[in-house]
Amino acid sequence: MAVKQLKKQLIASILSVAVAFVALASSTYAWYVSNNTVDATTSTIAAKTDNFVLQVAKLTEGAQHGTNQSLVASSIGHKISPSSTNDLKDWYASLTWGQDGLVHSYMQADVNETGEYTRDKTGTYTIDPARYAFIKSEYVIYTVTQTGTCDVYLAAEDGVPAVQVTATGTATSDIIPKSLRVGITMQDLDGTIPSGDEELVLVYAPYDETGKGNDGTGIDGWTYVADTANVAPVTYAHVYGENYIWTDSSKAQHNYAAQKNGAVYTAPTSNATTLASDVDYDGKIMRVYIWIEGTDEQCVNNSSEEDQSTFQVTVSLAGVAK
Repeated sequence: MAVKQLKKQLIASILSVAVAFVALASSTYAWYVSNNTVDATTSTIAAKTDNFVLQVAKLTEGAQHGTNQSLVASSIGHKISPSSTNDLKDWYASLTWGQDGLVHSYMQADVNETGEYTRDKTGTYTIDPARYAFIKSEYVIYTVTQTGTCDVYLAAEDGVPAVQVTATGTATSDIIPKSLRVGITMQDLDGTIPSGDEELVLVYAPYDETGKGNDGTGIDGWTYVADTANVAPVTYAHVYGENYIWTDSSKAQHNYAAQKNGAVYTAPTSNATTLASDVDYDGKIMRVYIWIEGTDEQCVNNSSEEDQSTFQVTVSLAGVAK
């Protein structure tokens, strides 16, 4: 096919990516109670496009160019328990509770690449038994041809959230999906070598956060543990449910969702903000983090619950060719 024809095909194509995480959930947990966890067993990311423009592969395997087209990549998850972060770098766990039943102090813990707490940064507390702060999956997303680029957004469709949390089996509680956070990061690639810093571009929650959790310094709204004694409002970009517009501290709005018009997606008509811009043949690194936010108003002691459902979290992205 001629270069001109390939470029025309790319411009006409719509790209979509879906990320799915399957978690076996026990809902009898409180803010950082170590014997209550979410078991994440698998994670899958799939690129779906009629014209095979967008490709996806495990980061460890690299872009599968040529005849080795890659439309699906998968990785294995692990257990997670409630945690708190504002940047995916510093993670906190609760340390002490008061007679009022609220958390009054926290410990900042070292976390390895798999999300496992190893030891708190003061060297005082050992994390035993093993506890994990998050699930992380790493992928490379790239175009199948060298004739164009695309911008990537959340894929919005009427009545279908861009991020879906569904339970298999009979769910007896909505505590876990209501306190989940899904973080998306991007990093450039120079050939096959990561380039520049990993950037947290967006955090998604299935529900808006308007109340406060069971923290002594708890405040209403989206919060995180800021230090060993205090909770503070988050500073990262965040959206929820079917609301894909974030208003920053300067009151500027950012729309992260492409809109579906018939069979195709188009970029937002106003305040468009990409998850990744100019994705090309070399591609970009995309990482997806899932954690249970301990300061969420839903992340409280629910010992009466006996929910053993499996929850699947699916993140859908749309790439709009340029």
